[in-house]
Amino acid sequence: MRHVLLVAALVTIAGDCDAQERFPSRPIQVVVPATPGGPVDTAVRMIEPALSSALGQPVVLLNKPGASGTLGMHDVATAEPNGYTIGQGVNSIFTITRISGTSVPFTLDDFSLLGNYATDVSVLAISADSPWQSFDDVVAYVHSNPGKLNYASAGVGTVSSLSIQALAHHFKLDMTAVPFQGGAQLTTAILGKQVDIGMVPYTTGAAMFESQKLRALVTTAPQRLPKLPNVPTFAQKGITVNGLNLIMGIYAPHGVPDTTRTTLVDALAVAAKDPGFIGKIEAIGLFGQYEEPAKARARLETEYNDIVALNRELQN
Repeated sequence: MRHVLLVAALVTIAGDCDAQERFPSRPIQVVVPATPGGPVDTAVRMIEPALSSALGQPVVLLNKPGASGTLGMHDVATAEPNGYTIGQGVNSIFTITRISGTSVPFTLDDFSLLGNYATDVSVLAISADSPWQSFDDVVAYVHSNPGKLNYASAGVGTVSSLSIQALAHHFKLDMTAVPFQGGAQLTTAILGKQVDIGMVPYTTGAAMFESQKLRALVTTAPQRLPKLPNVPTFAQKGITVNGLNLIMGIYAPHGVPDTTRTTLVDALAVAAKDPGFIGKIEAIGLFGQYEEPAKARARLETEYNDIVALNRELQN
């Protein structure tokens, strides 16, 4: 009888251990370090159903914008490394923000990068009834009227800010910056003519370009966009630098157990390749771009070096 009880107790203990080790056994929170409506928020909302399905548990999104994305990502870096708090990160936090003078209370080593899954490009845009028809028209106006044109950006340490600074430096444009909280807000400001011009996330502005409420002048895309075939790229205007597009990725705190990390990495890979997800993001102008963790980290390191070189050029 004692032997039977001992065996039963061991089986119970083993079952309890399996239950404790099984991941995930409850909902997973994804911190989104951006305001609702912009590309960072939109991308993760679109992958959330596929990610929830792959993990077998609900994925709950928590928007926490501020400090160019570092506020929300700090919460991820300092979360208990059990896999239940992860973050929707973007490359710019670890490249542009890091060299912008903004205080960044973490490094890439404080995270476990689980992979990248989507890319958003930016478009220099004006209201459709603005007097300028092309980027060259804007350049000519600013050269004749230094300091009179104001531009919108998402603030210091963001892709939109650095992109337009690169244009201004390359073409010697004297313009006034007007910062906004995010891509959705700055796009609204251009439409409402609170500002003259700005770098609009393509996902945010795609419908407005199509309906001709906004006019596109130049893009950060590697090639001309299929729906904006007459709009030149930065490279075609002489600006070639990696790191001016938003790369969306999922990050966990450093120290997540290997088995938990593997589960998260595998789930992201499945979700990122889901045809339903890919169809949804491509419909709004995002580009599906899955990169496994090692490749995603290598990209960040290359982009950081390019951004450092660009920043050095801007300071001269």
